[in-house]
Amino acid sequence: MFARRFIPLACSTIALAALATTVSAQDDKKEDKLEDRAKSAAHVLANLVSDPKNAPPNKLLRSAVCMAIIPSVKTAAVVVGGQVGYGLASCRVGSGWSLPTYISLKAGSVGFQIGGSATDVALIFTHDDAPQLIAGSNFEIGGQASVAAGPVGSTIGANTDFKKGSSIYSYSTKGAGLFAGVSLAGSSVKVDDKGNRSAYPAASVPTKDDKSPDVAYLMKTLADAKDTPAIVKPFTDALNKRIGGTR
Repeated sequence: MFARRFIPLACSTIALAALATTVSAQDDKKEDKLEDRAKSAAHVLANLVSDPKNAPPNKLLRSAVCMAIIPSVKTAAVVVGGQVGYGLASCRVGSGWSLPTYISLKAGSVGFQIGGSATDVALIFTHDDAPQLIAGSNFEIGGQASVAAGPVGSTIGANTDFKKGSSIYSYSTKGAGLFAGVSLAGSSVKVDDKGNRSAYPAASVPTKDDKSPDVAYLMKTLADAKDTPAIVKPFTDALNKRIGGTR
């Protein structure tokens, strides 16, 4: 009798343990993907500024209030005739960059994309309301924020005041890792709450009603070695190294 009762109990225990192991493995895989996204964004940022002839002008980079990098924007079956990609955004805070938020980009067209290949996208925000714009969860490029194809090299004079121009200057890869300005009007940027929930434990940052991290808090909080989650550090480290914190 005891043996008959014990066998189902033992099986249930084993099943629960297996389920816990599966969930833990899924959580680890999710964090790995988020870290890979941060590493990819860091790599794209390095490519963006690597060739002075094809990089955004230094004055534009110094004028940046926020930066968003979306690696590997790909054709999406769920978006008819469009593309979707996932990346990160961060804003300048003091002499550094903020805790980044995970984001997604849905675009009608990304200009230099050839066939079904992926393209990398960079957005440089120059207006002071950029942190609030990003923190608003979802906005349309060219709608709530004006956009222009980003200049490269010395194609714009040194006296240009980028802060009086478009809210966003946008770029995408055109082949061989080189970037060129491209208009992304009509595209939408959305906060990736699921990514943020995985990156930032609820106890470490303020949260919204749905328990997602408060992006407004992230955008104004300096990312430092002590409090920055390891999975987003590749991106913030690249911003400090490639762009620099001081305007």
